[in-house]
Amino acid sequence: MFPAEKFLIPRPLKTRSEFSVAWFYPNTYTVGMAGLGYQLVFRLLDADEDIGVLRGFTDMEEPGISGASIFGFTFSWELDYANIVSILRKHNIPVSAKERDESHPLIFGGGPVLTANPEPFADIFDIVLLGDAEVAVPSFLSAYREARKASSRRQQLLSLANADGIYIPQFYEVQYHDNAKQGDGSIAAITPSVSGVPAYPRKKVFAPPPDYVAHSMVLSPETAWGNMFLVEVVRSCPQECRFCLASFLTRPFRATNVDALIDAVELGLKHTNKIGLLGPSVTEHPKFDEIAARLRGREDLSLSIASVRADTLSENILSTLVSLGQKSVTIAIESGSERLRSIMKKNLTEEEILHAVSLVEAAGLESIKFYGIAGLPHETQADLDETVRLLTHLKKKHKRLRFVFGISSFVPKAQTPFQWNGRDKDCGKKLEYVRKHLSKIGIDVRPESHNWSDIQALLSRGDRRLHPILKSVEENSGNLGAWKKAIKEANQNIVSMPNVKDYYIFRDIPREEILPWSHLQDEEKTQYLGKHNDSALALSLQSSAQS
Repeated sequence: MFPAEKFLIPRPLKTRSEFSVAWFYPNTYTVGMAGLGYQLVFRLLDADEDIGVLRGFTDMEEPGISGASIFGFTFSWELDYANIVSILRKHNIPVSAKERDESHPLIFGGGPVLTANPEPFADIFDIVLLGDAEVAVPSFLSAYREARKASSRRQQLLSLANADGIYIPQFYEVQYHDNAKQGDGSIAAITPSVSGVPAYPRKKVFAPPPDYVAHSMVLSPETAWGNMFLVEVVRSCPQECRFCLASFLTRPFRATNVDALIDAVELGLKHTNKIGLLGPSVTEHPKFDEIAARLRGREDLSLSIASVRADTLSENILSTLVSLGQKSVTIAIESGSERLRSIMKKNLTEEEILHAVSLVEAAGLESIKFYGIAGLPHETQADLDETVRLLTHLKKKHKRLRFVFGISSFVPKAQTPFQWNGRDKDCGKKLEYVRKHLSKIGIDVRPESHNWSDIQALLSRGDRRLHPILKSVEENSGNLGAWKKAIKEANQNIVSMPNVKDYYIFRDIPREEILPWSHLQDEEKTQYLGKHNDSALALSLQSSAQS
């Protein structure tokens, strides 16, 4: 089916299958097989000698996939949900879990979107896997083997509901306060609707053994990265920037064992010279200098690395990257304002940024890409002006370097300290302000669509009342126009629907309010996130008083 693929680890010989799993990525093959997370779960499923695994994407799928006992989806980007619905429709599976019967496969999903807040999609999935795949997937498979003995679909789901890292949305009832209309207010309670299921399902966290490393299992020139072998260097991030889902959802911070990492690279080099090091910030690895030293001088290696932190760069690291073919680096500064970086807990000074760019130029790299965010909580016009000032200064000082500035607008993410903060309604104007001032001095500014960021925020902080909107959007092509139409119709016609944009996207949520994902986030973590949010507000007030 996928003739250009090369498997790097032998697949088990399967003479029979106890049951089969259809494993989908809700996008094209080119995008899906480039994802390390999708490949990791595929390997976890495929390694079981008694399970048949068939892969599917929006543009191709393996023969016989419709007959699988279970359909699974990795869900890493909110806007891919429409593709999930389309795949279900293609296979004649009801979109709503409540409408499925014994003739339909069970539908499960996992990934960061669902672990953070599965509630807008609760009507779609029978089963949600919470936490790291390395423990959530084996737990699910073990629980499903036992559940298959049950006589009915409902009894199977009841059996699964008590397994670690598994959440069965249909067994939980959400009640809402009345505001202007019946049920259009905030959440009053989230409780089990059947006896015998946990009130607070919990995610599973993977404690890797010393020799563990997540890496590519399959290479193909048809993927987005081509024949690049990917290796996870770190998981999560110790800095814990207050807006960042990667920091807080995947805690604790874990760094791959250096020997295991190098062994994985050696495996990759048997098949390709292209190696990609992955992580929220790969140079945060406490022994990255050692990693660089052990890779340096390899003539058979072309290295690519993900985003790095400015304060971790050194002459040695950069010279190693240059010697291995790296021509640019990516640094997330978020804002040129020292004040705002402090509020968001970026832990990065302007002096460190200036020093890093000087090192980049001295090392002989050709370009540098910065990431920034407009509309962060507590941002002022002066903060935007600081971003323009800093990048203007850098561009004038380092004329040889090509500067790219990718800027998005703040999207509040569930299970982060800024989950209570709404989006800035002026994000579009702010993005244009930055683009206008930096483009004219030769910086390649690449703003993301603030309209689509509104939709991401809606899905990130949404609840079960959004399901009719999601269904309508998918039925009407899924474009921005479909979203606007569906939101307008929901506001007009659905009695229990609050004003969609004001309620889900733009408002600041009171701290005492029950969040859609409160039953999936323990109280200790909620308090921890709240302290972070309080600290951000205190720093903002302090800086305002001093100005």
